[in-house]
Amino acid sequence: MSTVTPLSGKEFDSLDAMMRAWADEAVRIAAADHGMTLDYSPESIPSLETVLAARTPVPESEQEEVTRLWGAYYGEVFRRRFPAEWIMAVYPTPQYAGRADAGADVAMPALDAAGSTSTRSSKSFAASPSAPPKTLTAFYAKVSAALEARGS
Repeated sequence: MSTVTPLSGKEFDSLDAMMRAWADEAVRIAAADHGMTLDYSPESIPSLETVLAARTPVPESEQEEVTRLWGAYYGEVFRRRFPAEWIMAVYPTPQYAGRADAGADVAMPALDAAGSTSTRSSKSFAASPSAPPKTLTAFYAKVSAALEARGS
């Protein structure tokens, strides 16, 4: 199974270019390792959940990369359907006991769609990359309905 991607440590011209490259890498890994087609459609989200379930548990040393990889794909599903752009948002880190960075601010990619910012694409995986949530499809439906109601 693919673990380290060739994108680790690579520099990009923009946040958008970086997130698209990571999402494309997720598509490649899903096909190569799991025979799953991720095509950036909302209908591909259950396949994403299947891939994530097959890739658990995630070693701690890979959790940041896993978050970026699969979070980028999930975010791109939104970005390609709704007017949205990748931004860096600053949030405090969770208060994990014993972590040197506990309580410090951290910047992470987020989507800004119609003035609403969501880090769900990243936080879904960061919260527990070793046990990916089974709610990605439901979250997508909820956010999509809200964005459609706003005329986005």
